[in-house]
Formats: sequence, structure tokens, C-alpha cells
Amino acid sequence: MGNPEGCPSDAAAARHFHSPPGAAASVAVVEEPLQDSEIHNTEPEGLEMKVTRGMRRRSAKLERRARLVTPDTLIAGIDLAEKESMVMFVRARDKVRLGRLRIPTTAAGVRTLARRAGDLQQRHQLPCLVLGMEPCSQYWKILAKGAIGIGLPYAVVQSFVVARARELDDLTRDKTDPRDAALIADLVADLRFTEVQLETGVWAELRLLAEARDQRSVERRSALQEQRALLQLAWPALLEQVTDLSGSHLQATLRLGLSPLEIAGLTLDEFARRLRDEHRDRRFMRWMAERIRTAAGAAADSDELSAAVLRIQLAAERIKAAQRAVEILDRRMQDAFERTGLGWMRGLIHGLGDVNLVNLLALTGDPGRFDDARCLPKLAGSNPTERSSGQSHAPGGIHRRGRKVLRLVAYQAAVGLVQHHADFRQRFLALTQRDHHRLEKKQAYIAVANKLLRTLWAMATSGRAYDSQIALGIVRSEDQAA
Repeated sequence: MGNPEGCPSDAAAARHFHSPPGAAASVAVVEEPLQDSEIHNTEPEGLEMKVTRGMRRRSAKLERRARLVTPDTLIAGIDLAEKESMVMFVRARDKVRLGRLRIPTTAAGVRTLARRAGDLQQRHQLPCLVLGMEPCSQYWKILAKGAIGIGLPYAVVQSFVVARARELDDLTRDKTDPRDAALIADLVADLRFTEVQLETGVWAELRLLAEARDQRSVERRSALQEQRALLQLAWPALLEQVTDLSGSHLQATLRLGLSPLEIAGLTLDEFARRLRDEHRDRRFMRWMAERIRTAAGAAADSDELSAAVLRIQLAAERIKAAQRAVEILDRRMQDAFERTGLGWMRGLIHGLGDVNLVNLLALTGDPGRFDDARCLPKLAGSNPTERSSGQSHAPGGIHRRGRKVLRLVAYQAAVGLVQHHADFRQRFLALTQRDHHRLEKKQAYIAVANKLLRTLWAMATSGRAYDSQIALGIVRSEDQAA
């Protein structure tokens, strides 16, 4: 499909929404200096006129969106479904509904949409066409790839915004396919969409691998919880003798499928031999076999014991499979990470292992697509809230409106950094020991996680190694560069 005259080019409409604005558009960018620059007293009452960095960034963001969705744009709002998706055509200028249809949720469906939209564009003299949709499961990626294939720009509207728009529309929560498709188109017309676009190249591969790794990790934690519950019921003495439920000796024992009564009936040498065979190439410690056999001798028979042992064995097999999958995914992600050009960042922050580093950047995507370090905590949903009015100021918790897996991995990395890195430990202690607005430990770990995300963005975008002087605020990066 060609690019109609007056529509944004593929480069402008596709991935790089964050690039600096070019020609003038319908939303102007304010050209005054930042807040920390010279202040112009232009008001007769003596009020200070300030233009902050946040105001400038928001103006630039609106300009980029306005270049994509002009008043003469035909918006195709799509309510996604597994097989067929509802499409509502809306004129951006006045949000008039011009027609609707259903298309298959495939690349062929996008081509059908573009062909039918062409008739409406010609009839109503609308030179541009933009798709609008929610990021639902894998379906939006299927249609986004189809749109990219024919050079058709698309915009993504957050599901939370659509849910709130339902109530604002007529004060009800009624949900139908045509209504949602129209609401999505209206939000695109109001420039209430994000600049999210499909990851490409190695970053797309890393994101997919990171999601698979998280799923396997969840499966492993779920199986461990099941084992603990069953052992508390049928064999509590084992938990008293062996506190680490994920230990290799204990898991090897549980994979044998032997009840505690059967283990107690074996000699120590026989049990140690069978445990060593299951433990295989790992280092075997005989004293662990003695401890497990002692726990077996303290167990009592019960009606649930046989069924519990079988379920514990199956859970142990799932744990082993999940651990194996995580190891494979970690190696694959390490290889892919080298192709991003950021492999030099490994090992530069003491206490941040390669696995955590790769997972963090795989879940954030290419850091270069963000124009500010604060975008990463916001992406994770770990940026703090604030409730202020007039002279009152009340800091709140974190937003939690972001990628929860990224938030979890960043939190886990922060815990390790506080233990092993002096700079991050200093920041943690300052937050938990200060006199004003002292933070609890979990809150401080979140703050350290946000600091880590901002640091990774600065390193990735500047190409500079970690520097304690800059991280602690002793010197500015601009001063050091000069």
C-alpha cells in the first residue's frame, strides 16, 4: 500500500517516536529555557514564568503524536479477539463514525481493512489512515506486523485507559466490541495513545526469551510451594532437618519417589548409593544423606502419605525441568545480548550479575528509545506517587502501572547490590536512617532499584562505564566529560 500525500512517512510513523521533532506541526513546542535556566518575569503582577524540562518533554511528545494523527486522518479502532476483530472507522477531526466491519485477526485481515478503508478515505477526502488498538496478548503483535508489512502506521492505547474511557463515555461499564473499537479510535483522535511499537531485531528476541524465563521461574516457585505444603502435612520432620527446600540433595531425594518409611527401611549405604545416582554429576555430600534418613526415621504413617509422596515427586520433576529450561534460556540470552552492542556493560557494577543485567535490559528493551532515565522506573511501574495540593505534600506508594516482571527483577537486583556494592548500600542506609521521611526497608529497596534502572539507562545511552563519582552526585557527568 502506498503512502498517501500528507501522511507521515514510514520512518516518522513507525518506530522512532522519540526522535527530535522536525518540521512544525499542529502542536507547538515551547522554546523557553528550562526551569534551572534564566527566569523571565513577564507578568505585570511579578509572577515568575517557568518552563520545566517536563513541560518541554510533554510538548515534544504531543507534537510527535500530532504528526501521526492529523485532523484529516481516518482512524481504524480495533477491538481485538482471537479469530475475528471488530473495526470502527472514525474521522479524527470530529470523531464521526464512518463505518464498521469485522476482519480476521491476521495479516490478511489488515490488508482487507486497508482496502476497505481506501474507499472511505476517497469518499471523505481523508488522506491518512492509522490503526488504533490495545496491546492484548499476542494478537496486537500479529496485526502490528501486518500493518508494518504494508507501511501502515499504528498506535497503541493502554487497556487501563480504555477501561476508564468506558465510564467517562456514558457513566457505565458496558462493554461491547463495537463500543470498545469506537472508544479506542476516540482515544487515538485525542492523542491519548502511547509511543509503544514492536521491538525489532535482537531486542525482540531478548524480550521473548525473558518472558519465557519468567514463566519457567514462576513454575519452579509454584512447585516449591506445593512441596512445602505437602511436606508440612505428611513429613514435617524433613523440613526441620533440611531448611533449604530447593537444595540439590533434597530435590534428588524427592525425585526418587520413596516414602519416609521406605527410606527408613534402607541401610544408610543403600540410601546414599541411590541418592548419589540421582544426584549424578553434582558434588555429593554423604552427611546430607544421613540427615535426610534421620528425618525419615522420625516420620509417621498417615492416610495421605502415599498420595503426598507421589505429588511431591511430580513437583520435583517439574522443578528439575524448569531449572533446566532456565539454564538454556540464560545461555541463549547471553549470546543474544552480545549482539545488542551492550556486552561491554557486563561486570561493571559489582554485585549485579550477568543474568540480572541481561534480564533487566531484555525486559526494558533498547534503552536508546527512551529520552530520559526516569522512563525506565515508570516502565516498571516503580515510580513513586504524590498527592499534593497547595501547601500540603503527601508522598504515596509506587504506581504499579508497568511491567511487573521488570519491577520484580529490579527489586531482586537491588537486594543483591545493597549487600555487595558500597554505593548502593550507602544510598540504602541514607534512605532508611534519615530523620525526614525515613523509608522502610522494602521502600528503600524499591528506591535503589529505580536508581539501578536510571544508572543502566545512563550507561547504555552514553557508552560510559559506571562511575561512583557520578552515581553519588559528587560530580556531574557533563563536568567530567569537559
